[in-house]
Amino acid sequence: MNPITTLSAEALLAIPLMEPERLFTGDAQQAKQEFRALAAIWHPDRRPDAGASEVFQHLSRLYEAAARKLRGGIWILPGRLSVRAADGAAYHIHYRKAREFELGRMFLGDRIVAYVVDKAHADLFQNALQVINRLPCANPRMAAEVQPALPEVVRQIETADSRVLVVRKTPDLVLLRDVLDHFSGRLDARHAAWIISSLLHLACYLDYARLAHNAIGADTGFISPPQHRSALLGGWWYTVRQGERMRAAPAATLQYAPCEVIARKCGDIRTDLELIRALGRELLGDGTGARLAREKAAPPPMLDWLRFPAPRSALDDYHTWQRRVLTASFGERRFVKLDLSADDLY
Repeated sequence: MNPITTLSAEALLAIPLMEPERLFTGDAQQAKQEFRALAAIWHPDRRPDAGASEVFQHLSRLYEAAARKLRGGIWILPGRLSVRAADGAAYHIHYRKAREFELGRMFLGDRIVAYVVDKAHADLFQNALQVINRLPCANPRMAAEVQPALPEVVRQIETADSRVLVVRKTPDLVLLRDVLDHFSGRLDARHAAWIISSLLHLACYLDYARLAHNAIGADTGFISPPQHRSALLGGWWYTVRQGERMRAAPAATLQYAPCEVIARKCGDIRTDLELIRALGRELLGDGTGARLAREKAAPPPMLDWLRFPAPRSALDDYHTWQRRVLTASFGERRFVKLDLSADDLY
């Protein structure tokens, strides 16, 4: 006996229409057979129960939702994302956590991150691919230094309704948003400081490459707690060359970018530097910065830097941060362990 045919009316009605995967199998023919088996039980003509009609209507809508998802090529099960490409190829991606983002959903695995982007944003998806595949390095030494912090495309997949970008990650990298959630929205200032340092180093690379990322934040950045390093694996949909017109921007960019940049709508490294400042404030518990001084969330030199406007040069900003702000805030540099691992989060 198929176990789904033993489910009660209450159990069936509790399945959300957005989650037909909880009832049907991720195969079109098998899902059809499962629906027929359920319909044979719950059709009002076959079942005189007062609630049979409601259950049957809900089952019909769930099956329609399942059919749409199967046609679209994306089927989400706990811990596994199944993707059916437009050319018929099938892929199975194992993940530990899924999150929504403004263009779709991301799936975080031990060694990959998969971004499922709605086909309506195919132009932004293609932009990210082109940017990532052309990230420049002056020499092997630079490549060895910056490439671990940049996305490496493992695979791109086109389905009927979506584009899927799979990028490589190391098991020690965790999403900053998950880190913030784990610590109830606030990190110790010493941990926020090394994260800022690592992101400013990345901003120097972006400035060298004459790029504006335009989406640095807790939902695009990853950190390695044991190695005190950051990686910018997400958000490349919005990246443009400095001086070129921006294609689109997430809400945080519009909120924190300099007014001049918003007016011109062009790529500018100051946007990334301002986003790093906004992220630093968020890591301390208040993205606006209004409460940080009152709550003594960090030493005054660090708080001043977080609230002052960014300069036009990422390298100048990095040097100021390293040579003045960090020393004045924390004294002699030392490693402060962040006791956190991927297993703690996922």
